[in-house]
Amino acid sequence: MWIFKWIFGALLIIIILGFAIQNQEQTVTVHILKWESPVIPLYLIVYLSFIVGLITWLIVSSVKIVSLKGKNHSLQREIKKIKNELNRLRNANIEEEIDTTEVQNDETSEESENSINKSNGE
Repeated sequence: MWIFKWIFGALLIIIILGFAIQNQEQTVTVHILKWESPVIPLYLIVYLSFIVGLITWLIVSSVKIVSLKGKNHSLQREIKKIKNELNRLRNANIEEEIDTTEVQNDETSEESENSINKSNGE
């Protein structure tokens, strides 16, 4: 596999050098706002603009990666918190909760019986 990478890299360099040699005589002047560059070869402008694009892409991608890593970290923290809560609830004593529920149900049923007896006149 590494040989294909080397062959591809060599072909890419040959193409880039061929482009530079063919456009060696062509010169341009770049105007940006009120600034005017000296006369420079066309291939140099193309390479410089490519490099500026790569640097811009690198900066934007780095900011996005840092942002996503921060979001991932906060989500991992939240997942850990939820897992701890789930484990705490799994380990809770179920009998105690059932006993308190039965006591509440018994109290509610006694109150409803008392209200039914009162409404019947007993």
